[in-house]
Amino acid sequence: MKILHTSDWHLGHVLYNNDRSEEQQSMLEQIISIVQDHKPDVFLIAGDIYHTSQPSSSIQTLFANSIMSLHNANPKMQIIITAGNHDSAIKHEIFRQPWQALNVHTIGSINRNDIFQHIIEIENQGFVIAIPYSYERNIPEDFYQTLLSEVAKRNTNSLPVIFSAHTTVFGCDFTSHQNADEKIVGGIEAISIESIGEGYDYLALGHIHKPQFVDDAKEKVRYSGTPLPISFDENYSHSITLVDIDSHNQTPQIQTIEIENPHPLVSLPTEGFAS
Repeated sequence: MKILHTSDWHLGHVLYNNDRSEEQQSMLEQIISIVQDHKPDVFLIAGDIYHTSQPSSSIQTLFANSIMSLHNANPKMQIIITAGNHDSAIKHEIFRQPWQALNVHTIGSINRNDIFQHIIEIENQGFVIAIPYSYERNIPEDFYQTLLSEVAKRNTNSLPVIFSAHTTVFGCDFTSHQNADEKIVGGIEAISIESIGEGYDYLALGHIHKPQFVDDAKEKVRYSGTPLPISFDENYSHSITLVDIDSHNQTPQIQTIEIENPHPLVSLPTEGFAS
């Protein structure tokens, strides 16, 4: 199974009153082109599609048009979108049924009445467990492991298992996040990787803006990071992540694909010259 993992688009973000529509449009066009070239089985957005919970109509149109273009670039691809802490859960749920006609799955909130809705089976390819951002008190006890155990029962052909979440995990590099520490980043309290449970082959994370593998998990737990810098502090490369997994319990093969910004953010030194 081939997965294109991205997160934290922050569409609608304005930097010091500067409109960033051109940058965001360029980012989306590059991502659509990557889908055309690599033809992934799954396109996964791990939260924070928008920068605010009340995006303008033009920004919502930009997002909807981009999802349509992604679908048209690879019609058999399953598109899985989960809400982040910047998003409105309700907006993700409103058009959930119509979107599914185009292989688009939008998950805005945790469904306590049917937790297995969070399991998306990719026919003959694998399983994705898609978890949106939620306050810890709203997450049922043993929620993550219950879902992983259910997938283990269904996964009779030893297909790859992907777990997606928008959260902070201990051991991540939260460089560029203001007022953050190892316990809370961006208002989200850190959890241990172990608390998510066992049984996944790749943990696709959103929320932290710096692309990275986490702790000693090697190539199994990854933040894809934001494809477009949100602040001048994000002075590192920005990318999306291509993941290849042949079967369950195999090490994923990872490729990062850099996204170019037509208007790069450059910080000038207070003294001397910029290099």
